[in-house]
Amino acid sequence: MTTWTTVSTGAGEEIVSVQIEDGDPFAVMTLGRHTAVLTRDECRRIADALRAASRRHPPVVT
Repeated sequence: MTTWTTVSTGAGEEIVSVQIEDGDPFAVMTLGRHTAVLTRDECRRIADALRAASRRHPPVVT
């Protein structure tokens, strides 16, 4: 089984994609034309950073 997700622009252009194959110790992340093969630990660190960023409160405009 393959697990994957993508993030695209409003025009449908793919910005980032992540693909993981069952049994494979690596994940493949593509950003535009660049591809990175990530270990499970690297995936966790990136996920932790994205999770922290998603929980930030927007700045207060005065």
